[in-house]
Amino acid sequence: MTATIASWRWWDRAREGELRADPNFCELVAPETIHRLVPDAYGGREDVASCTWAAPRKTGEYRAGVHRFASRLNVDLAREDFRDQRAEVEPGWEMNTQEDLLGVGEEAFLRFRPPTPGKTITAQVVFRRSNMVISIAYTRSDDDRQAARAGVIDAAREAATLLRP
Repeated sequence: MTATIASWRWWDRAREGELRADPNFCELVAPETIHRLVPDAYGGREDVASCTWAAPRKTGEYRAGVHRFASRLNVDLAREDFRDQRAEVEPGWEMNTQEDLLGVGEEAFLRFRPPTPGKTITAQVVFRRSNMVISIAYTRSDDDRQAARAGVIDAAREAATLLRP
């Protein structure tokens, strides 16, 4: 009986996942990376589940920034949440440009918010590591899709690497 209880407790803890506490979200991307993506960004603004870096507001210009959001669940719920985000047609995101990404967490995909010519473009990576689902969005102050893609992938890879149990 004791072995059964011990096995069940081990299995139950394993289902919780490797990340037992929320990380400091503003420390999941190095300041150098943020400075490269948004050179005039001022510090990270952290709340319960996210961190945002943004360029100062300037009249007549579109604002660049990086936003990270995370949710810590158990492994099964994290997988389900990731699948739901991947499958759902969320308003404002292009569905025909989604792509799976390798080397970012255990599973990841990239998508874009369609640009208005001459204005901002936003690229977002959503990835899962064990029991945590993280989304990172990078908005540029121009409509350079390739630069947005490269920047958000760099930030996501760095966050996945820095995410420690």
